[in-house]
Amino acid sequence: MILGRVIGEVWAARRDTRLAGKKLLVVRPHGMLEPAFASRHLVAVDDLDAGVGDDVVVCLGAPARRSAGGNDTPVDAAVLGVVDRVDLVDGALAVAGAVGGIRRPLVLGVAVATAGGATR
Repeated sequence: MILGRVIGEVWAARRDTRLAGKKLLVVRPHGMLEPAFASRHLVAVDDLDAGVGDDVVVCLGAPARRSAGGNDTPVDAAVLGVVDRVDLVDGALAVAGAVGGIRRPLVLGVAVATAGGATR
């Protein structure tokens, strides 16, 4: 699950019939996800009437499809809840082993020479 803020809405007059009546929101994660895409945001289906400026909890993959209507729904992200408040414990991230988020390299499909001379 991802905690993020709604920064916009996607308007599509033509869409899959399984998404009829559902809003598509643009969500920017609060630093807990480093997507493999340069855009740094995702589009999530919303049944909870969240709006721009709301903090939301988003699930990805199979749980998102199930929450949006079933396993055959063409969805990869769905809003699970609109956040009222977040309480953080002082110093919790300073605990040994606490991680600030997922970190993975951004791969853009270009050849990169490695230290051994190989190209990947």
